Amino acid sequence: MKITFDLKFLIAAIASFAVSYMTITGAIDQYISFAGEANAFGFCAMAFFLGLMCLVSSISRPTTTKS
Repeated sequence: MKITFDLKFLIAAIASFAVSYMTITGAIDQYISFAGEANAFGFCAMAFFLGLMCLVSSISRPTTTKS
């Protein structure tokens, strides 16, 4: 079985995971000021969820055509 990756979704997944990691480490506070810790946690959770959904979307099996 051959698995293919859609590059645009894979790049979006990598970027979303990077934003999530930057939020966890606090490096994103230089660019975004959050009103509280709950807002930062929600932002991190949504970025991580977006990364997961893009990663799942990037994986596909090629279709076979029968003539």
